[in-house]
Amino acid sequence: MINIQKFIQIRKSQKISQNELCKDICTQSTLSKFENNGQVPSFKILQNLCDRMSIEVGDIMTTSQDNKATQKMFEAEFAFTTYNYTKIYKLLEEIDLNDLKHKTDQLHYNYLRGMFAFESDRNSMTGLFYFNNILNDDSLTKNNIYRLLALNGCSKIYFEEHEMTKVHHYYDQILKYIKDVPIEDELTTLQVLSILCNAGEFYGQEEEFKQSNSLLKYGYKIASQRHTVYFLARILLQLGINDIKQDKKIDIILQHLYDACAFARINKNHVTLVKARNLIKQVENRTIN
Repeated sequence: MINIQKFIQIRKSQKISQNELCKDICTQSTLSKFENNGQVPSFKILQNLCDRMSIEVGDIMTTSQDNKATQKMFEAEFAFTTYNYTKIYKLLEEIDLNDLKHKTDQLHYNYLRGMFAFESDRNSMTGLFYFNNILNDDSLTKNNIYRLLALNGCSKIYFEEHEMTKVHHYYDQILKYIKDVPIEDELTTLQVLSILCNAGEFYGQEEEFKQSNSLLKYGYKIASQRHTVYFLARILLQLGINDIKQDKKIDIILQHLYDACAFARINKNHVTLVKARNLIKQVENRTIN
């Protein structure tokens, strides 16, 4: 969780006004809603605000123990969104396992280790080892976020190994329970959106559009409500791809793709931007012809 009072104390101790802090980053209204009403802005805004005060986002996090290990895992989680594997490795290596007193912290650590093993080291067996450490915990509820993250991790591994029966098995479980996850903070928001994007893209590729669109539209709703724009470009791009495959009206397709471009530019997501632009050209050329 974010310690808003600590954020305010740091700002005031540096004698920075709200106007000064939010200039060219966000509106004063956004900052005021964060400080006064607890409405957490997008991670990009939060990170820029912290950068201006020369602190890390992890410096304003609070947990049951408020320990350094939990802060490092929080920072590592966000580093995955920018594919900063060097930073992730450094943060995970600095964690003392003796500091992971609570089950949530232990689950989070196993998930991060599994993701790093798969996405950075390309070590599927190690990734599955950590994910299965989570899945073998019978005390977890079906909608536990770390159980679903582990299912998502397994799905990604088996997809690369072309074991589609297993991929479907894991994603079908995600489809059943992901909308039951309680979203109470910025971290859970990002974790849920990551799962929704991956599952939505998978079902879209499999041309199971009902499932794909349901997950993507739910992700769009969450991202919009919680002002977490990072995943919106991916969501809108996949909705556009689904539209094309379903032969929907041109204006519906282009609206999704234009919006995908807009959010991709905001987030400097070059990969998504290029894909969306290429699809727009194809759709527009088809209209002209």
